[in-house]
Amino acid sequence: MRPFLHGVLCLYLGFGLVSAASANEGLPIGKILKRPADYKAKVVTVEGRVTRVSTLPVHRGTRDCGSANVYDKQMFALQDKSGTIGISTTGSCLPNMTKLVVQNEHLRVRGVVMVEGSNPEGTAMINAQSIDRVSR
Repeated sequence: MRPFLHGVLCLYLGFGLVSAASANEGLPIGKILKRPADYKAKVVTVEGRVTRVSTLPVHRGTRDCGSANVYDKQMFALQDKSGTIGISTTGSCLPNMTKLVVQNEHLRVRGVVMVEGSNPEGTAMINAQSIDRVSR
């Protein structure tokens, strides 16, 4: 029985590592834009240059912060050779806890694709889970 469990565990971990590796590979933004329903609620990684940055005012009421203030929430567009997609960040519960995104910065963003609920083929955007600065 022990060799069987070991084999199943190795197989499971092997697939997990393949999935993790695939999730870290950059996906062209244009693929998401062409078929948003295929990526809806999926975690993707995209890379590109930041355009149209806006920082939202301090506001109250997210689940993560209880009903306390939320700081440094941003929305911006990320552009690669294949297209441009909107990105939103969650912000933080304390001021100045995150490094704000700036215009023309090169980023790798990992996040969940969100598609307008009433129109599954509608506009896609990504709710960022992690943002990495990429030096070129």
